Amino acid sequence: MTDQTQATSERFGFGWVAGGLPPPVTVPVEYHLHAMRTALGAPAFRGRVLDAGCGEGVDLASVVLSDGCDAVGLELSAGGIRATAARIAGSECARLIQGNLLALPFSDSCFDGAYSYGVVHHTDDPSLAVREIARALKPGATLLLYVYEDFSNRSLSWRLALSAVNSVRGLISRRSPATIRRFCAVAAPVVYLGCTLPSRYFRWAASFPYPITQNPTVCSLIPDLYDRFAAPVEMRYSEAGARQLVEQAGCRVRRSARSRGWMIWAEKLPSQRRTGY
Repeated sequence: MTDQTQATSERFGFGWVAGGLPPPVTVPVEYHLHAMRTALGAPAFRGRVLDAGCGEGVDLASVVLSDGCDAVGLELSAGGIRATAARIAGSECARLIQGNLLALPFSDSCFDGAYSYGVVHHTDDPSLAVREIARALKPGATLLLYVYEDFSNRSLSWRLALSAVNSVRGLISRRSPATIRRFCAVAAPVVYLGCTLPSRYFRWAASFPYPITQNPTVCSLIPDLYDRFAAPVEMRYSEAGARQLVEQAGCRVRRSARSRGWMIWAEKLPSQRRTGY
């Protein structure tokens, strides 16, 4: 495990349990997987499904309840393992494995579907991560993927704003997880008052990106800001770059959509290309 991967594990793991262990999910929650399906018009999963980077486990627990399938969650961090174990407590159809997306502990063609929300762009090698997910899929299986957008098709002002935020992230992400969390707690009221509230009432602020516009309270904004500033590695993509990310893994893109970033609905081709192995 590289130093960056270790740091990623520690920081995200801290974030998942910073507020204590969560309660079990007993009814489906409209969370990240729901957002991807809605934006892409993708169908429900069937059979055996991989949650590639399950984080705090909300989607892993929900996909079992909503789709009636067997689901396996893979998570790098110890904190994520603890949080997800609490989320899926009592479920007989959800399993949890600690591992690295860059070297999945699964045989070829063993899943009927997979999804990964906001994970591969935090790895040392996003292209390899997607190839590993595709390797574990059966031919014809569905893959849903979300990655950050690079703002290349937004205005100059937005690109400058992203550059400024990235400069701050470069400084903050080097601190300890506890220090980053404290920074986000201080920043959250400022972001909420300066961006979240205006986005609800003024046209000029309506296009502010997620998570600025989607958090109902200051407290709910803190973990999203932590997610943004804590990651040691962050890659961003244009729509073409996001599509190419899954195509280079031997998948055919069915649909793409910009919603909080770039979302891709793809299917594994009958004969997967092994580019880069």
